[in-house]
Amino acid sequence: MFFTFEDVIRISRIFRRKPCEISEELRGWHWDEYPLTPSYSIRINVSDIAGGFCPTNRYVYMKYVLRHKEKTNFRLELGSFIHKVYHMIICKVKSILYEGINSGTNFKEVFNKSSEEIFSKVYSNFQFLKVNYAKSIFEILWNQSSNIYAAALDRLKSISPYLSLDGLINLVIPIIAEFPIDGTLIGLNRAIRIDAMLYPHIIVELKTRSFKPEYEIGLAAYALAIESQYEIPINYAVLLEIKLDEKLQNFNFYEKYVLISDEIRERFIERRDAIMRIIEEKIDPGKPEKCPEDCPFLEVCSDE
Repeated sequence: MFFTFEDVIRISRIFRRKPCEISEELRGWHWDEYPLTPSYSIRINVSDIAGGFCPTNRYVYMKYVLRHKEKTNFRLELGSFIHKVYHMIICKVKSILYEGINSGTNFKEVFNKSSEEIFSKVYSNFQFLKVNYAKSIFEILWNQSSNIYAAALDRLKSISPYLSLDGLINLVIPIIAEFPIDGTLIGLNRAIRIDAMLYPHIIVELKTRSFKPEYEIGLAAYALAIESQYEIPINYAVLLEIKLDEKLQNFNFYEKYVLISDEIRERFIERRDAIMRIIEEKIDPGKPEKCPEDCPFLEVCSDE
């Protein structure tokens, strides 16, 4: 979760050793050709395609056609909180390092002094996530990141005394959190955001709910958007599943390496076009046989 330079090398080597055959016509830079060209002019979110909330896509019908408001729940708030904490930690680590902190001990001292301030910023407007529970989660993540980046700073300082400050920081924490991409060329919104982008271009998505096949479609959406904007190939991405132990003492992280294959790219296209059709033509796709418990439209959808 709190990746370092060594993690980037490790993941890159894993990707390189895996097979990769992707059809040219399914690369994002062919956004103006069939089959990538969107069927409709509207633009949608990646979460509409890859949220994993509804097998029939009635989620988007409730959201865009009937204009119902989403209702949060504990699982959604927990995911939102962890994502906010992660983003703030990445930003805070970088800001402290840019002050010229030159040792792991000094970094930890300054970093840990700011924990209360950061917690007060990320914990707000939650209905189901109680403050003590959130505080415990925050402290686990904060302490992990403090230890990891203090050690990384000391380790990388020993490489060369001539590293520039910017170069050193990008080795210590080679992450861009909430990396923005323009997805309009492939039918997505203008400012879609990837949870984390590792240098040079490794997509990482954080998931606090159990793995769903739709998550792979979300990775395809990001990969195609990057390919359409920057015209560089994205062959693999990382799904990082985050699991909290029952005693609230630690997190377990599970990396799933996903080939952005022809099959996943085609699933993205099919699902994108189906969702666009629901919205554009105001089609009710009907309720699924079983509704996921995390769906933010669960209550209102059952009444329609």
